[in-house]
Amino acid sequence: MKLVNAILTLSLLPLTAVAQDANDDCPMMNSAQHMTHETTPTSGLSDGQRTQYLNGEGMGFGRPAELNHYPGPRHVLDNADKLQLSSDQFGKTQELFQEVHTKAQALGKQIVAKEDELDSLFRDQRADVEKITNLTSEIARLQGELRALHLSMHIRERAVLSPDQVAKYDSLRNYVPGSNPPPIHQH
Repeated sequence: MKLVNAILTLSLLPLTAVAQDANDDCPMMNSAQHMTHETTPTSGLSDGQRTQYLNGEGMGFGRPAELNHYPGPRHVLDNADKLQLSSDQFGKTQELFQEVHTKAQALGKQIVAKEDELDSLFRDQRADVEKITNLTSEIARLQGELRALHLSMHIRERAVLSPDQVAKYDSLRNYVPGSNPPPIHQH
């Protein structure tokens, strides 16, 4: 009997692993993730997202620009020596980075505050459709503003660099190595 139980137990182990893998791939949070979110100050944001918003980080908002030959100021500064920036280019890039960083922190603070407010509505059992619709619309507007800010800085940064520097940047960041960006179109 013990042998039969052992065989049955061992034969079921792969099924529990498959079930766990399916749960991990599910777009909804698994129970461990859910518990982590319950213990954070804002359950709508992970600790990492909250920190990134408050620190004014890029969070991948500039990715469409980055992947299409529009470098971002932070990564240009990270690679300033390799890109052989002139002192003028370095100064302009620092200004762009400081501008985006300051504005992104302010927007991030607003987003976190609105997420806290949303969480509070549910936590305090005060949520209704009108309140959450208005609040999530405001959060979306702020996130759109933040994304536009990051993308616009990529456009402005590209205007600071020469086409050769943009191509070098792409190579350094492993984006389309060896491919030259199209010419900068100015109006």
